[in-house]
Amino acid sequence: MMASRRDGKSPTTDPAPAAPPYYIAIAPLFIGGQFGRAFNLGDQVPPEHVERYGWQAKVRLPDGYEAADQPPSEPETETGQATSKEGEA
Repeated sequence: MMASRRDGKSPTTDPAPAAPPYYIAIAPLFIGGQFGRAFNLGDQVPPEHVERYGWQAKVRLPDGYEAADQPPSEPETETGQATSKEGEA
């Protein structure tokens, strides 16, 4: 019978968080019309506000953060770089 680990460390890695701790506003964000400004350009916006008010198109991820479900920016090839065919570009 195998002994269980008692050091508190899991043999598996922790999964990446589903949502970032905050988003960055890329436009002024309003609640309840044009006079209810909630956030200015460049402000940190909580993820729950983005979901509640539908601001997905008006925010961006923080610098250095990549979403777990975001596909890689380049297709994978044997050499690790995307290539083009002769005559394309």
